[in-house]
Amino acid sequence: MIGRLSFWNKDSTTSEVDCLGCRLVSGFGLIGIGVYLLAQAKRRSKPLENYTMKGLAAAVGALGVARLGNAEFFKPTAKQEPEEGTTTPTKIITKDHGFFTRR
Repeated sequence: MIGRLSFWNKDSTTSEVDCLGCRLVSGFGLIGIGVYLLAQAKRRSKPLENYTMKGLAAAVGALGVARLGNAEFFKPTAKQEPEEGTTTPTKIITKDHGFFTRR
């Protein structure tokens, strides 16, 4: 069954991985998480907790802004083509995963 699901997932994915809608949702989501962490940091009375939460909020907010700005470190790297004459072994799935077998 897991093999079937993985083949279904390969068929339903598109070549456009980093679309504008994906960047907007994830970027604003990260910024929202950063704002929430900042609001929670203001409730902390201990200085160590307060500064730790503010640091996390700043890091998550910066990641959100970088995601919206389409930063280079979020882009996937291209896979190198194998050298000519070398082949990579392919794994053949012959049956379902052992978890789903009946006992």
